[in-house]
Amino acid sequence: MALSAQPLPTATQPFATRSLAPGGAALTLDLKEYFNVPGVTGQVAQVETVVGTFNVELFDDTPLTKANFLAYINAGRYTNTIIHRSVAGFVIQTGGYFSRLPLEHIATFPAVQNEFRRSNLRGTLAMAKLGGDPNSATSEWFVNLSDNSANLDGQNGGFTVFGRVLGSGMQVVDTIAALPRYNIPGASDVPLRDVASNQTAVEVRNLITVSTVSAIPVYSTGTGRSVLTFLAQSSDPSVATVSISGSTLTVTPLATGTSALLIRARDTNNNVADSTLIVTVGGTLSIGAPPQSQQVQTGGPVALSVTTLGGGLITYQWSKNGVPIIGANTFAYIIPSATATDMGFYTVSVSGGGTTLTPPPAIVTVNISGTSRLVNVSTRGSVTANDALTPGFVMRGTGTKRLVLRAVGPTLTSFQVPGALADPRMDVIPLSQSNVILANDDWQNAPAADVTALVATSAAVGAFALPAGGSKDSATLAALQVTNSGGYTIRITPAGTATAGVALAEIYDADGPNSPVRLINVSTLGRVTADGLTPGFVIGGSAPKQLLIRAVGPTLRAFNVADVLEDPQLTIYPLGLDIVIARNNDWQDEGQGATLLAAFKAAGAFDLTSGSRDAAVLVRLPPGAYTAVTSGVGGTTGQALVEVYDLDP
Repeated sequence: MALSAQPLPTATQPFATRSLAPGGAALTLDLKEYFNVPGVTGQVAQVETVVGTFNVELFDDTPLTKANFLAYINAGRYTNTIIHRSVAGFVIQTGGYFSRLPLEHIATFPAVQNEFRRSNLRGTLAMAKLGGDPNSATSEWFVNLSDNSANLDGQNGGFTVFGRVLGSGMQVVDTIAALPRYNIPGASDVPLRDVASNQTAVEVRNLITVSTVSAIPVYSTGTGRSVLTFLAQSSDPSVATVSISGSTLTVTPLATGTSALLIRARDTNNNVADSTLIVTVGGTLSIGAPPQSQQVQTGGPVALSVTTLGGGLITYQWSKNGVPIIGANTFAYIIPSATATDMGFYTVSVSGGGTTLTPPPAIVTVNISGTSRLVNVSTRGSVTANDALTPGFVMRGTGTKRLVLRAVGPTLTSFQVPGALADPRMDVIPLSQSNVILANDDWQNAPAADVTALVATSAAVGAFALPAGGSKDSATLAALQVTNSGGYTIRITPAGTATAGVALAEIYDADGPNSPVRLINVSTLGRVTADGLTPGFVIGGSAPKQLLIRAVGPTLRAFNVADVLEDPQLTIYPLGLDIVIARNNDWQDEGQGATLLAAFKAAGAFDLTSGSRDAAVLVRLPPGAYTAVTSGVGGTTGQALVEVYDLDP
């Protein structure tokens, strides 16, 4: 317990920016929630001497000694006593004699039983006692000036350590210890002050008087002494004034504007901890800093917060995945120890001055043990004779990958999708090739055993059922051989007499989580209409996944794609929730260009043209289903490529 380790005042959390109404209700804050003296949990006593004042914490694990010490304090028996012993590099001792001459010992209570439990280290308080009698301590106590454990811990049953000096109080103790020492009638090694060279007798004024020893609280109550007292100052009192009562801060709003309030906690020895509270009075409500996404280890804390400007008196409501969290009604939401169930999308609705704002959500992911993978991708888009809907996928690993591949058209009418393609055809083509290796027009045009296997596997992967009895939807159960890596394109075109319509392309991973082959990239090339191009994907497993998602339009010209979408916008939603978790218009916006270029390289994706209006986001998501909506800014249309890359190894 070296002096450097003694606790000093500390700001425990920052103040959130507060918005108040001009002339409205005052804001009150309990400063105990923002400052403390770290590690101090026991009763504190204050020792006031003519040299200076220091505070001590009394330990709860020596209850008899603590009660004995407090009994002397409460009886006033330490009032106007002296430091009667000082041994250089060893101890200073008090609690024995009145501050008068000749020396007279104070009245004592019965001796207290020895409670030796802690070492006599520098800065600790211990009880003095008679030699050869471990249970003889009464009123006298001392402060260890050095590490005296080798001497005192094993002597006379061990000297009971019952407290420690707080903050920089040891500077006062060391000042007393540095005073000259004299032998006077009734005591030896007595520290004295202001002794003249020609002085022949000790006077009371020379004694190091302990005027009081008081039990005090850590925080000010507004009356009496305390370890911490508080001060506050407003940078602009015309906007807001501040006052302190005990440990309560009151901010009174006056006129429109912003004021920075300096809040200071000060201990007995003038050590300080400062913090700043920004107060905005009046004005339109706005968000100063939205909640930030966080990735934490299992069991780690999550601290979400929002700051606001303007709006008067503010109210808050936090939600997870669109569901309000009961009791989460302050500017901050804390999860002390995060688990897998805490992963999700956290939003806060902020209301004030008749306005309600909901800043973008914070995505919370937890690094739990386990795996995750892309298990499903689907895209709904427009199909014409000239514009096929072309999803693609890339796999990594070696072995056979089983996939359910579907091109759904007429069955979309049962989901109230207008303009469904009456008869889609599906062709499967290896990347960089033109030969069709699998094809299907009507899903039941296959051997009965294959249809049975397709139906069973589709149900197992969670795909909705296609109607039997002549449905024109297309589907097949594919078993593709992969060596190291492999990629395929699915081309969906009108068949029969159909000429155009909306189709849904789906790719389902039909293997388990331990399959040696997994999807690492899924993409869709299609026409973005006024309704947008809407790929969806599913992350299966238990762990979060880092993804690169892109909506490429202008850069497709380099690949001889005609009629490209000039300005795509990419918006990511959790399936079934009206929560935008990521959005981008131009990929180099907000200074993310360098980070995204590195992600392109890591994913093996082609670079986007510098200055282009292609869109891209880098996002870490919990397991679940998502939609990546690609639209044209200003309602524009054209061909776009939407890509989802798995960046985890």
